[in-house]
Order: sequence, then C-alpha cells, then structure tokens
Amino acid sequence: MSQTYFFKSPLGTLEIVTSENQLLSIQFSNQIILQNTSSSSSFVNSIFQLLTTYFEKGTTPLPQNLNPLGTHFQKKVWALVQSIPAGSCYTYKQLALQLGDKKAVRALGSALSKNPILILIPCHRVIGTNGFLTGYAGGLDRKKWLLEHEGFLNQKSLLL
Repeated sequence: MSQTYFFKSPLGTLEIVTSENQLLSIQFSNQIILQNTSSSSSFVNSIFQLLTTYFEKGTTPLPQNLNPLGTHFQKKVWALVQSIPAGSCYTYKQLALQLGDKKAVRALGSALSKNPILILIPCHRVIGTNGFLTGYAGGLDRKKWLLEHEGFLNQKSLLL
C-alpha cells in the first residue's frame, strides 16, 4: 500500500510516494504546504534528509531503495542518468551513444520525460546537443535552477 508525503522545496512542493520502504515517485505538485509532512518512518525521514541536503548543498548521495516503475528501456536510461555527477551535464546524443544507439535520442527523451523520481534520478542534467535546455517534467525554469544550484559551470550554454 502506497503512502504520500509532501516536502516543501525552494522550487515548490514535492509529492513523495513510497511503498514498504521503497521510493516510487518524487514529482512537483500544485499542493501548497506550509511545512514538510512528518513521518514516523525512518525510510521516509531519510528521503526528506536527502532532499534537505540536496537543497542546502546541491549534491546528495543517491538512495539505494529506488524502485521506479517503467519498461526495461526506461529503467536502463534512468540508471544511466544516475551516473551523471552533480555539476555536469550530458546531451541526449551522448547518452544515446552510451546506450549503443545514436538514433535512440527520441526514445531516450521519451524515457526521461517519464522519470517518476525527479531530482534523485537527475534527468535535469540532460541538455540538448546545442546547449539548449530542453524538456523537463518540472518545467525549464526549475531545470535551470537545479543546474545552477549544482554549480554547472558552463552557464552560457544554458539557453532557454
């Protein structure tokens, strides 16, 4: 049985869905909350701590209990994206080449658009080959904020 929690971030409310010590989803929500939802679960509290650390410092260790629901290809893409270090960006083309198919750019983009665990599976670190910020479920303004927060150095390439 899944449970939903809310986390107040600098970018708005995050809706966190867990089930039996598995993180299923982190998505931006239109809910307005005044403070973070409390939990008696040490697992949920650890997710809150990861997010707090991320928003304070721009980096965070990746949790071990991610359980994103998706196809085999989507999970492969999400696992690859988790290897992109904070402060770095890869292009869709670079990731497609790493997957072994330079023509997989659109499929890769589609998989990233379905990422159920935003921020911790950092699909915001993927940009267009031309340096443009393209596609992000949370919106391009949030994508730009996240990349700047992480210290992405090549700010001139962040074109909206």
